[in-house]
Formats: sequence, C-alpha cells, structure tokens
Amino acid sequence: MENQLKYIMANLSESFDGRPWYGISVMEKLDSIDWLKINAKTYGSKSIAVLVRHIINWRIFCLKKLEGDMEYDIEIDGQNDWPEVHIDNQQEWEELKAELRHTQEKLLRKLSEQTDDLLLEKVPGKSYSFGPMLNGIAQHDIYHLGQIAMLKAI
Repeated sequence: MENQLKYIMANLSESFDGRPWYGISVMEKLDSIDWLKINAKTYGSKSIAVLVRHIINWRIFCLKKLEGDMEYDIEIDGQNDWPEVHIDNQQEWEELKAELRHTQEKLLRKLSEQTDDLLLEKVPGKSYSFGPMLNGIAQHDIYHLGQIAMLKAI
C-alpha cells in the first residue's frame, strides 16, 4: 500500500486543475463559464453555483475530519450538503472559485503531512476509513463536473 496516498493526491490534483485523461479539469471548466450562466436551474434545484458550493462543502468535511473533528458532519441532502447559492456578479463568482481553490490547496497540504497509514485510520465520528473517503473526493468532483458541463452547454 506504499505510495497510495501520493497516488490519491495525484488524482485529486489531476482532476482538479491538471490534464485528466477524460478531458477538461474542474477548474478549466469553471474558468470557462460566464458568471451569468451559473445560477440557472435548468434541471431542477441544482445550479452550477450550488454544485460548486457542494464540492467545497465536501472538501471542508474532509479537512475537518483530517483535523480530528468527531462532531462535524454533513447531512446528506441537508442544508449543509446542498445550500442555496445565488451569485450576483463576476466578483462573487471569482470568490466562490477562489474558495474552491483554497480548500483544494489546504486539503493537499494536509495530506502531504501524512503517510499511507492514514488511509487505514477510521474517519473521526464515522464507520469508514480515510482511504475510501479520500479516493472518493476526486470521483465526486468528476461526477459533478459532468453535471456542470451539461448545465454550461444549455
């Protein structure tokens, strides 16, 4: 299992702002979207802005758990999972993307301080270990990247 954490970190970086095999990274896609399109709710209650906030919230969840926070949680489909977001101008859109970048950088920094042993440790307050959770973050990003791409295309 040696170097698994480095592999996870590489996946997180590649999907976020690298050159992933499947095409466009999260940030490349987000940077290509005009702020005037990010509030549209074409497919129900999820806009691009809401999806970006959701991605940020799950990075915050990971960070809190890496800090040992037993109590912090996200209620699936609750307010802190899918909060309402409305962006009123280009500056607010840039600030939301900057917050996403900040949580990505903080997550990678925290992970760089760890070893592969972390992957077997139980997530504080949860029944699963860090390995599946951290592997899932890049998958989660890619899943929502597809939704963002569809919303942008409309």
